[in-house]
Amino acid sequence: MTVRLGVLAASRIADSAVIEPVAIVDGVELAAVAARDLERAEAAALRWGCAQAFGSYRELVECADVDAVYIATPASLHREWAIAAIEAGKHVLCEKPFAANAGDAQLIADAANASDVVVMEAYHWRYHPYVAQMREVIDSGDLGSISRVEATFDIQLGEIPRDDIRWDLSIGGGSTMDLGCYSIQWARWAVGADPEVVSATADVPVAGIDATLTAELRWPNGVTGSVSSTMVAEGIEGMVAWLRVIGDRGTMMATNPLAPQFGGAAITVESEGGTRTIPADRSTTYSHQLIAFRDAIEHGTPFPTTADDGVATMAIIDACYRAAGLAPRPTFD
Repeated sequence: MTVRLGVLAASRIADSAVIEPVAIVDGVELAAVAARDLERAEAAALRWGCAQAFGSYRELVECADVDAVYIATPASLHREWAIAAIEAGKHVLCEKPFAANAGDAQLIADAANASDVVVMEAYHWRYHPYVAQMREVIDSGDLGSISRVEATFDIQLGEIPRDDIRWDLSIGGGSTMDLGCYSIQWARWAVGADPEVVSATADVPVAGIDATLTAELRWPNGVTGSVSSTMVAEGIEGMVAWLRVIGDRGTMMATNPLAPQFGGAAITVESEGGTRTIPADRSTTYSHQLIAFRDAIEHGTPFPTTADDGVATMAIIDACYRAAGLAPRPTFD
């Protein structure tokens, strides 16, 4: 079987997330692309070598030649089109974050759980061998009893211009929605449970939009942590992303857990046995994600970034906003 994939929204993320992986992953082909106007869809189809182009999302969702849909719209539109795709019997790979807020995410999860299609949130990092490398260190006992977890994802000032959608509250903008959601995912994964948001602070240069947000976390087992992100970092080039896990006998620092294929990814362990560095596997996160999506569709293979997991992440994002004195991102109707 070949999974015929339709791309809903001709966005910049689609190139790396699905177009390039489709070329190297067996059993998946690009069948169609949709944009809000036909001219843009046709331009994307020509660029990507795609057979069909649609000038509306609805046409793609209802197309009989499409088995699965990759949703690359702004987060505020995820609920509408994920549910539409599920109801049309299409499998869904939905860009992160899962929805504008936890309420919308729960509606997607309800539709997913009532269906027999695969609904996967596109946290591509989670499918990379680097995850197993980090988990091996955490579970090895070298760090002792884990007491604290810290995670950061920063983008340099000027990298995201002020006319970018990430500065638009109405369609799900904000640093935590775009970047900090990864920090939250890394921390949740490292501890293996969901935390309480104890406190948060935010820099808000645009009404309702966090340019920077830092949150303090606490888990039921006593582990504490912090997650942070900024779209306006000074003194860095490009991005800085890392996960630190602190135990009573050692510390693990994992750099670039986001996308080790782009370099700068390695695990440094400082413990009673000394300091060692573990280089990261350099294969692309997006190809591993697409393979997992294909296998879930074809073979029912379990996968971690389920719809229910998406709800859990969105609930923490909403809690971070509330703790910082902001509202969760609004539902888009």
